Amino acid sequence: MERFSFGSEVAFVPRGDLLDGVTVAPLTSPFEAGAPTQAAIFRFAPGGRIVRHPAGDLPQILAVLDGSGEVSGEAGVAAAITTGEAVYLRAGEEHEMTSRDGLTVLIMEGESLDRFRPSPADAP
Repeated sequence: MERFSFGSEVAFVPRGDLLDGVTVAPLTSPFEAGAPTQAAIFRFAPGGRIVRHPAGDLPQILAVLDGSGEVSGEAGVAAAITTGEAVYLRAGEEHEMTSRDGLTVLIMEGESLDRFRPSPADAP
């Protein structure tokens, strides 16, 4: 076992113009280092946002760990999202995420990433 931090002391503001008021704390090695998937904690300050952009070449899952905000997908219609909820984005899907009061999100992406779908045998 190896413990490591994803706290604010290791977070950084990435270069570019996709994030406004958002810091990133990586959990995995990046794709550039040969990783098949990558995951990071994104912390939105009040008023923070990820500007509208395509998801890239791989699917993504955005899972809200704390706080609340709004997320929009391909249609551009914003929907409320809060702690305990997640969204799945297909490769290339346009999206945006904002938070008025602050938000902490786990974002994962990878080639074989898919959301959990219970089998019919697991249904109540």
